[in-house]
Amino acid sequence: MTELQLLYLSQLFRIWTVGLCLGTSTIAMTFYFYVVSKGFTLAAENRMMHIVYTVLRIAMVLVVISELTTFIYNYRINNFIYWTDNPEFMMRLTIFFVIICNAIAMQNRWITMWLGPVIAGGSWYAYFFFSVWIETESTYPTLLLGYGYWLAGIAVLLSALRLYLTRTPSDGPANNR
Repeated sequence: MTELQLLYLSQLFRIWTVGLCLGTSTIAMTFYFYVVSKGFTLAAENRMMHIVYTVLRIAMVLVVISELTTFIYNYRINNFIYWTDNPEFMMRLTIFFVIICNAIAMQNRWITMWLGPVIAGGSWYAYFFFSVWIETESTYPTLLLGYGYWLAGIAVLLSALRLYLTRTPSDGPANNR
């Protein structure tokens, strides 16, 4: 294989693994809000969520492998410049570190179930953005600030969704008939 073919193959693998993580995370978040709206979880739903989280963990390992192959390829071509002069790569690493820390915190119940899905969902979408749209012409502090604003926006959106889903039946439009 030529170097260009290896590059395309590694990029395709990275986008596939990140897409798998994003899709699985979206399913987990959607299912979580479904359970929140019901107010309880059945045993079968609990088992299904364990399957979803297992797939997500496997996909996260694949993302680590894909980021390592991308880093090794670019380091070989550009030497240390790729690491020091690529704010998008640094942002992907930062976001992935946040995702891993959030997953550990949620697993051990060190973070509330209000904030955990906000960080997880918002971070996976941001990570996908930085994996697909590689060149942004921005600095790392600017990207980090944008990521913070993105998470704040996701927090407002998911808070409104949670309030809507957990409202009492007397608040809903069905009882105003």
